Amino acid sequence: MPPRRLALFPAWMSANITVPFKKEIANIVFTTTFWHIWVERNNRVFSDKRMHKLVILKRIKVSIKLRTIHRVFRIIQTLNLVMVSNAFGVQIEEKENSSTIVKWMSPEDGWLKLNTDGSLADDRGGYGALIRNSNSEFQLGLAGRLDLPTINLLELKAIEQGVKLSSTMQACKLWIETDSTTALAWLEGRGNIPWTAIRSLRNTHHYLQHLVDWKVTHIHREGNSPADILAAFKSMRGESIFLPKQIWKELEVALVQDRQELGFVRVREK
Repeated sequence: MPPRRLALFPAWMSANITVPFKKEIANIVFTTTFWHIWVERNNRVFSDKRMHKLVILKRIKVSIKLRTIHRVFRIIQTLNLVMVSNAFGVQIEEKENSSTIVKWMSPEDGWLKLNTDGSLADDRGGYGALIRNSNSEFQLGLAGRLDLPTINLLELKAIEQGVKLSSTMQACKLWIETDSTTALAWLEGRGNIPWTAIRSLRNTHHYLQHLVDWKVTHIHREGNSPADILAAFKSMRGESIFLPKQIWKELEVALVQDRQELGFVRVREK
């Protein structure tokens, strides 16, 4: 929308939306969207930082939801659950938090382990993968930049490129580990697989059929830190390959933590 038309939007909204509640919601949507776009514009101009458009859209949706809840229930500091329960005739239960330890486990002798991840932390998507042996030693890694429409396609691309990389090592048995339950399901032929994922799946299975054995499992993101670091790496080329002597401090620390099997605490609602 051109700047001149944008300036006229509040007046148009006041003239055409007469119901007070709808007008309030429309104002929230307009001001929240404009604010996030303005912040992103400033980050790009003054700080040379960019967020992916899908990340911006998600933040806008979350902000609109939170502001709407605040306006409707007038939540200032605390939420009186009993009052809300009585007003709406519903039962509200407070959920307790539970914690588990998430650990990265090394593969058995004769196996290689591939950890993968996708990222939408920039204006273009990223993906990363790394291969370690049964001694938890880093063998090869990769980081790529690609403009794919969803995080799940980036997760799948990371698996595809990681499996392809493992084929250069003449791997016989490969353990694939991802923090994406959707990509894992697609790889196993489960769920509603979009047509945009078919080519990547075919390429992946082409390399997998040359292995003696392979398996794929899920790990929570807390235990997938090295792959996450590679996915966020800003590669100057389309894809970069890393040898053991090329890893940097942040990645090295994450690899040591995995090797020591210290684990990470994951907190979730029961």
